[in-house]
Amino acid sequence: MIKHLRITVEGKSYDVTVERLDPADTAGQSLQAPVVRAAAAAAPVAVPKAAPKAAVAAGDVTSPLAGIVKSLDVPIGAKVKAGDLVITLEAMKMYTSMNAPTDGTVIAIHVKVGDAVDEDQVLYTLS
Repeated sequence: MIKHLRITVEGKSYDVTVERLDPADTAGQSLQAPVVRAAAAAAPVAVPKAAPKAAVAAGDVTSPLAGIVKSLDVPIGAKVKAGDLVITLEAMKMYTSMNAPTDGTVIAIHVKVGDAVDEDQVLYTLS
């Protein structure tokens, strides 16, 4: 049985696919973990709130995934056409090309090489 899950760890969301390898697995069986009762109740732990996401303005291009900025392929002020390579990201040893979604001029780059970026973080702005 294959399950598609979204897991949030320290405010970051990850989409994962889990395959149950138990040969006794049957349809309709719950995948809930067994309940373990502790001798004494632990004190509640405060869960940190995720930082509010910055508003995305017109022309802002955001990251589709969390990763590391590997290269800035055009400078501020460069005129780009739809599909031109602007930034390259790396996530899990795979490279993702961030291509211009439309024709325009790069008026701001909000990251630098080596920065860790989150999903939906603004990378650059086109006019």
